[in-house]
Amino acid sequence: MDLDFFQEHDIWAFTPEYLKDVGEVTKVTTSTGEDHIMPMTMRSFRTNLCRFYSIDYAGVRKKYGKIIGSINCVPLPISNYKIFLQLKVRTPEFKGDVAMGYMDLGSIDQLKEKNDRKRTEISLKDGRKLEVLCGIRTVNKHIKNAKLVLDHFRNEKGYGAYPEVLEKLYSNLDKPATKADIVILAREILTLKNSLKDH
Repeated sequence: MDLDFFQEHDIWAFTPEYLKDVGEVTKVTTSTGEDHIMPMTMRSFRTNLCRFYSIDYAGVRKKYGKIIGSINCVPLPISNYKIFLQLKVRTPEFKGDVAMGYMDLGSIDQLKEKNDRKRTEISLKDGRKLEVLCGIRTVNKHIKNAKLVLDHFRNEKGYGAYPEVLEKLYSNLDKPATKADIVILAREILTLKNSLKDH
């Protein structure tokens, strides 16, 4: 795969797909409204993404899995402003079949749970929609975990919590703030106060 793809496109989501007469491919949703079908499995696409950003996926999974208390569905941070959370997008058809896709936290605009409460419709910032096979509580749990990991990642790099991501989550997801949310927000306010004092 040409790794320039990751330089040229702002990826909002990448999910496993099965095409008749082709087999496993990866559907990549970008900020320009385009969907790219990549002739490789989702795992191979993720490997290339990590290679481009010099990410040790196994190390990241182990490290941030401790923070969220699970080795499954560990969010994948690739920069100080971009993190992908994992969500179930299809039902596995055989052993080892990939069911999870990745979505950029910052691309999410709104959530709407389906009547069966087993599926959630995610509206992206440009109005496109993506359905995932989990209830809204599960989606919100993964969003919370992604926020915690992103905050930890940014603090390690010497940054505070990312204001645009926090503003989007607090204003659009229509859910009560958790203790973790309040800690992140308090830390951001303190950073801003210190910055004002310096000037």
